[in-house]
Formats: sequence, structure tokens, C-alpha cells
Amino acid sequence: MWQALVSPIANIAGTYLQGKQEKAAAKAKLEVAKVEAQAKRVEQDGGWEETAMQASADSWKDELWTVAFVLMIVACFIPAAQPYMKAGFEFLKNDCPEWLSYGILISIGASFGIKSITQLKK
Repeated sequence: MWQALVSPIANIAGTYLQGKQEKAAAKAKLEVAKVEAQAKRVEQDGGWEETAMQASADSWKDELWTVAFVLMIVACFIPAAQPYMKAGFEFLKNDCPEWLSYGILISIGASFGIKSITQLKK
């Protein structure tokens, strides 16, 4: 009589534990797949950055942007230029067409090998 009562309960408990084990195994397999996918993305990104650096080896764009940034910073400290600098920055922030803003950001990003420059634009 006890066996008739205990046997179904034992079967239910066994099925429950087996389901938990299968769920844990599937979760572990998913984590391994995520890690492998991330490693593959890192490998591909490294290849992109290396290609970008090789392509810009003979380019003058990064030097031009560096000079432009230095000139802008220096101009911010020249009192006669400050109103023009302020007006220019306000225009770029508020009135510049979005396509031009993104074009500038993409150009800067390409020059310095930064792929995610568009995340910086707020």
C-alpha cells in the first residue's frame, strides 16, 4: 500500500529533478555559445581596426583633425575669438543639420580608428 502512494510521488520528484538538470545544462550551453560569439566578434573587430590603421598609414586626415582640434582649443583662449567660437559651437549643437553632424563624427572616427563615435553624439 505504501509503495502505491510513494511510487507516483517519487516519479514526480524524479521528473522534476531531471527537468532541473536539463534546464541547467541548456543554460550552461547557452553561456558557452555567448562566450564563443563574443570571442568571434572581438576577433573580427581586431581585424577591422588593423585594416583601418593600415589604410590610414599614408593618410593626412588624422593630422588635419588634430591640427583643427588644437586650433579650436587655442582659439577658445583668445578673447577676440571667443564670441565666434561660442557661436560656432552653439550652431553645431543646435542648428547644424543632423546629416552634417554625423558626417563630421564619422570623419573624425575614421581618422582615429574609432568605430563607435556616433554613440558620443547626444
